Amino acid sequence: MIKEITPAGAGTTPGPGPGAHMNDMVLQIARLLKDRKARDIMVLDMKGLTSVTDYFIICTVNSSVQIKALTRFIEEFMKGSDLKLLSRNISYNSPWVLLDYNYFVIHLFLREGRDYYQLEKLWSDANVLYSEKGSFL
Repeated sequence: MIKEITPAGAGTTPGPGPGAHMNDMVLQIARLLKDRKARDIMVLDMKGLTSVTDYFIICTVNSSVQIKALTRFIEEFMKGSDLKLLSRNISYNSPWVLLDYNYFVIHLFLREGRDYYQLEKLWSDANVLYSEKGSFL
């Protein structure tokens, strides 16, 4: 089941620059993750809740091999944008890989990491812009 909620004017910041279309960008990344077989994808609007970032993109993957492939795919996809990867914690043996693009942070979890950290519960006050619950075929 896929839910997409886009409040009027969401994801835009005044003036030029990369912040002008972040809402569209994070929703596009969520759809790309779904196309690449990530599951339980959520996009949380973090504006007003933290000064660290505007959005969290959270998903669950099946294996460390899939984490590695998705990380490479995201980095390649983002080369076409003005946004640069600021930080990443990439240990492919970890249950959690984080890619920080300043305006949004992508969290790739193995199931045990997602169950342990429960980011969506920790940030339950966040507005959900996209939610896809499901499993692999």
